Amino acid sequence: MLPDFDATVRAIADTVALREQRPVGTAGQASAFVLASFAGLPGYLRPPLRAATLIFDAWPVIGQRTYFHDLPPEERRRTVEAWERSFLGPARMLMTFYVSLSLFGLWPDDARHG
Repeated sequence: MLPDFDATVRAIADTVALREQRPVGTAGQASAFVLASFAGLPGYLRPPLRAATLIFDAWPVIGQRTYFHDLPPEERRRTVEAWERSFLGPARMLMTFYVSLSLFGLWPDDARHG
C-alpha cells in the first residue's frame, strides 16, 4: 500500500477527535471539513501541502513498517504529538494546520447557535 492523502486526513481528524472531550461534531465531520478546506486553498498551496501530508503518512514506515493512516489510535496520537513538538518548524506547522481545521470541524460555529 502507498501513502494515502484522504486516509491520512481522516486519521488525523480521528486522532484529534479522540483527544477532545465530548466534541459536538464527529471525526467524519471534522475530516470532511478539513478536506473541503484543503480543496478551497489556492492552487499553488495544494501540491506542497499534499506532498508534506504524504511524507507525514509515510514517516512511521521507517520504524513501524506501516503508514500513519494504518497505525492503531494510540500510535497515531503519539505520532501527531511528536510532530507537534518537533524541532522542525514545517512539521509543527503541518500539525497546526490539520489539528486546527479538525477542531473547527469538531466544534462547528452553528452548534453554538442551534
